[in-house]
Amino acid sequence: MNKQRGFTLLELVIALAIFALLGLASWRLFDTTVRAQQGVASHEQSLRRLQRVLGVIERDALHVASSVMVLGPTTLQLVRSNWRNPHDLPRSGRQHVLYRLENRVLWRESRGLDSPTVERQKLLDDVHEFTWRLYDPETGWSATWPVGRGAATTPPQALEVVLSSDRFERIRRVWPLPQGHP
Repeated sequence: MNKQRGFTLLELVIALAIFALLGLASWRLFDTTVRAQQGVASHEQSLRRLQRVLGVIERDALHVASSVMVLGPTTLQLVRSNWRNPHDLPRSGRQHVLYRLENRVLWRESRGLDSPTVERQKLLDDVHEFTWRLYDPETGWSATWPVGRGAATTPPQALEVVLSSDRFERIRRVWPLPQGHP
């Protein structure tokens, strides 16, 4: 008698079906992982852009060189100096800085006091909400500045920014202004 050993056709079909199901499950797991990684990378990029914008605004706020600031619904104008050395001597000239919201894009424009050249920097796209307020201890928070007669001689004490953009809703930051503190 000649007995052959091997798999039956039914056993082979079942083995192929199990292998196909394992392959499909592995592919779905891989695809889900790649999509999640892409979503995290996109969110991280948006967060980095937002952090960069807030860092630029903070740097300007911390170097305000004049109590004369002009604040409107979509603009903020200020004069800033650059960082100081350990002996508290200025290192370079002052700049006019203008923040402007145009067509849901936040722009920063700057120029030296003696320079006609304006540098325009696109800070952030797709801005849904952007508001500025300045704090004065006598009048409180104000969305326009200067407030009242002679207010330009009294410096504000703090700057508030509320920002909604892309994935982030109502991010609020408050920075103390150096001119507002004795």
